[in-house]
Amino acid sequence: MKNKSIIFIVVCMVLCLIPSVGMLFFPTTETTENRAMAEAPQLITEEGTFNRSFFQDFEDYFTEHIALRNQLVYTDAKIQTKVFHESNVSGVINGTNGWLYYSSTLEDYLGTDVMSERELYNLAHNFSVIQDYLNGQNIDFVLTIAPNKNTLYGDNMPYYASCVVNEDHNAKLLAPMLSEQKVSYLDLFSLFESQDETLYLLRDSHWNMKGACLAYNAIMDDLELAHEDYSDTEPMLVKNENGDLNKMLYSFYGELEENYSYDLTQEYVYANDVDSVEDGWIITENQNGNGTLLMFRDSFANTLIPFMSNEFKSAYYSKGEPNAMERFVEMYAPDCVVIEKVERNISNYLDDPPIITPTQTELPAALTIATTDTTVEIEACLNDVNYYKLSGTVDAERIQNNSEILVSVDGKLYRAYQTGEDGYSLYLKQSEFTDALAEVRVYVLNDDGCIQALSVVLNLPE
Repeated sequence: MKNKSIIFIVVCMVLCLIPSVGMLFFPTTETTENRAMAEAPQLITEEGTFNRSFFQDFEDYFTEHIALRNQLVYTDAKIQTKVFHESNVSGVINGTNGWLYYSSTLEDYLGTDVMSERELYNLAHNFSVIQDYLNGQNIDFVLTIAPNKNTLYGDNMPYYASCVVNEDHNAKLLAPMLSEQKVSYLDLFSLFESQDETLYLLRDSHWNMKGACLAYNAIMDDLELAHEDYSDTEPMLVKNENGDLNKMLYSFYGELEENYSYDLTQEYVYANDVDSVEDGWIITENQNGNGTLLMFRDSFANTLIPFMSNEFKSAYYSKGEPNAMERFVEMYAPDCVVIEKVERNISNYLDDPPIITPTQTELPAALTIATTDTTVEIEACLNDVNYYKLSGTVDAERIQNNSEILVSVDGKLYRAYQTGEDGYSLYLKQSEFTDALAEVRVYVLNDDGCIQALSVVLNLPE
């Protein structure tokens, strides 16, 4: 009996040592995460001093490079999902019937973080400011929001369904406000809901290729551009898709799933160094295409790029935030601009809208000067050295849900972005200023009139 106990202890010790000792012979060298793996720690820095973060660096390196790491992660994930019906990865929700969902969509799904009416109005207002700027440059504009997977296909969400507190998601509440402010908005929610088949992948957070084709056709139709619609093409089902959620949960060993393949003939070429469609900046050129596209996008557009680039002579795709919209417009003179943003991140345009010089406007005839707690500051723009950023807050007692904030700088009146509940911001080119001072006035336009909420002279940043 004693010998059996010793053997058992030895076996357990050997099994525990395999991942660490195995690093000497077959360390883990690949990761499913979209980042570089930790490098081997250095005891002495390049400057010849002791590396104070050595032990943390060693922990990171050891954790990521232990032998059989991906296999162990996969085994644990299988046990957790099959036996306990839970995900062992914080970013993934394990649904029923093999469905996986992205955890960051949970607040939208449950309705626990719905924007206020003022925030929704401000978000719609910001898109109106963007559209005014682009239309002033004779550029067509389309905004579209990619639905979260569980917004369209929530039937396989786990028990969380019973905890839904509000079925009105931000995107649903935003749509009528975009219409009221005459923003060119393409409603993909209604479009996808009208389809009889499932157009998202089971173990990925995005639409499948047939869904991508549907979205592409809708965007091109909204822009009123002639294009190949692939209506005569019957896509093939190919079992080769290793979805992002699949890789996050099951490492490299998750089961592949079927996706549609249109077997597109690539008529475009990449005009910059591109590693994959995940890159933050992509340029394509197509000698047989027409016009120029500028798209501000996220990963949902990965599968739109082949379709779109086959149509445009030049196409520019940016993931950066805040979007360097005016700089790109001046550099590339696009015929059309598309903003594509996933539902869960649409609020980014509330607090981090694109860098543009907003459209100038005029004050209404009736104006009241008031003493308020409105604030303003001016600073060099951290994202573009060619701009100043003006921002501040408006006295909360002076604004209504549909109040518009106007800002005058040296006599020129602009439609400002509206941020949060009571904030505002705008960007102005530094070259527009000829003096070291700027006279700034802030106005609040309400249903019952317009008030001057602030008048101040500011020193420009050096």
